[in-house]
Amino acid sequence: MAVPGSTDREPRPHPELAGRTALVTGAGRRVGRAVALHLARRGCRIAVHVGASLDAGQALVDELRRSGRQAELFPADQRSVAEIEAACDAAEEHFGGIDLLVNSAALWPKAELESMTQEDFDLALEVNLRGPFFFARRLGLAMRERGRGAIINIADVSGDRPFVDSLPYCAAKAGLVSITYGLAKALAPKVRVNAIGPGPILFPEGYPAEAADRDRRATLLGREGSPDDIAAAVEYLATAPNVTGVLLPVDGGYRFGI
Repeated sequence: MAVPGSTDREPRPHPELAGRTALVTGAGRRVGRAVALHLARRGCRIAVHVGASLDAGQALVDELRRSGRQAELFPADQRSVAEIEAACDAAEEHFGGIDLLVNSAALWPKAELESMTQEDFDLALEVNLRGPFFFARRLGLAMRERGRGAIINIADVSGDRPFVDSLPYCAAKAGLVSITYGLAKALAPKVRVNAIGPGPILFPEGYPAEAADRDRRATLLGREGSPDDIAAAVEYLATAPNVTGVLLPVDGGYRFGI
């Protein structure tokens, strides 16, 4: 039954999320933005992390505030541990603690095996593996001390089905899954740590149309997913009290079709 004044596009606050604070990395664009908006609509206060996308991050904060929600911007270079920890400190001070971390920020540098450089390799691992780890360590330890919290890492189906033109990215995402399992053990029983494995979602700018069609056909469902699919999975893992140490594929069966 519909609730007067509500719409399907505007979900009501979730009792397990209302009043909680979520820090979403890479929240200015793409999947991170969708996750931040979804969690805000479900009742979370949002600590918006961005790297270089300052304008996009501030635009999201302004949008959330106009809709009556609490949000603040906390920029940090994902490659700098010092900046990550400073952003976490500032977010905790501003909101009085972080209840949920969603590690969504990522970079997908493509490099052919023959032309790959050390800089290509290092950039992929620094942004996609080292950065999420230090966000999770800093906030996970604080959550454990407070006695509650959840961490959700956005991995990738390519972690165990690597793309040959972006091997460092795939290696980093595989490492993020391993870190998820390890942190679930290290931070238990107070903090739950899980990962999501997206498949084809929001093809990068300039991605060849024939490659996008191939990827869609490779899924069991015959289509690409949407950022909202990932946001819904984040909500589930954020509110599932008996789920920790898992990788949840949200890929339309892509891992079986490639």
